[in-house]
Amino acid sequence: MLTLILDASTPAVAVAVARVEDDVRTVLSEISVSNPGASDSLLPAIHAALELAEREIGDVDIILAGVGPGTFTGIRIAASTARSLALGTGASLSKNSTLAALAASALSAFALSSRPDILAVLDAKRRQVFAQRFSDGSAGEVVCVEPGELEISGSPLVVGDGAVRYREVLSKLGEVPPDSSPLHRVSAAGHVLSADFAPIPPEAVVPIYVREPDAEVRRELNPWSRP
Repeated sequence: MLTLILDASTPAVAVAVARVEDDVRTVLSEISVSNPGASDSLLPAIHAALELAEREIGDVDIILAGVGPGTFTGIRIAASTARSLALGTGASLSKNSTLAALAASALSAFALSSRPDILAVLDAKRRQVFAQRFSDGSAGEVVCVEPGELEISGSPLVVGDGAVRYREVLSKLGEVPPDSSPLHRVSAAGHVLSADFAPIPPEAVVPIYVREPDAEVRRELNPWSRP
C-alpha cells in the first residue's frame, strides 16, 4: 500500500511517501520544509516527495494527514489538502496525532534501551504547550497548559519545540535533548511509525484542537468582529 503523509501542524511542513505492508513500513522519501506558510509550501513539498520516490499522485493508495494539535491554520490546510487529493485520485484517507508522530521518533530511537518513556511537547503559543505522555505502550491525555502547570511523575525524555522553548521549566520534569536534536522535530516518518492507517471518511479528517482556535478567541475579545 503506497501512502502519502502530510503534516503542517508545526513551523515545519513534513511530507513523506511510504510503503506500508502489514508490519513492514518503509519510507521511500521524506521532505521537511520550514513553514513560512503551509498554503505555499505544502503542495511543492508533496510534488518533491513524490518525485524523489519516483511515484505519481495517482499511484497513492492512502493519504494520511497529521491533525494536530498544533498550528490551527496549518492543520486545516493539511486536512483540506488531503481531502482534495483523495477526492481527485480516489485514494483512501486516514489521520494521525501530531504528538504521536513526535513521540514515535523518540520511542524508536530508544526502543532497545530502558527508556521508553516520552513526554511530547509542542509550543501552543499564548505561553502554553500541548503535551502528551507516551509510556509502556500507552498514551496519556492530551493537555494544553502553561509549562509550569505540567505535573509529571518519573523522569521522561521531553521532546518537541515546546521542550526547546521552555527548557528551563521542563528540564525539571525530565531530560530535554540538545536544541539541535532531531527528536524535537515532527517528521512524516514519525507518522509512518505510529499511525494505524485505518481508512476514514473525509468528514472525519478534522483537527485536534484541544483548546479554542485563535480566531474564536479574537472574536470573543472583539465582539464587533462577529458577522
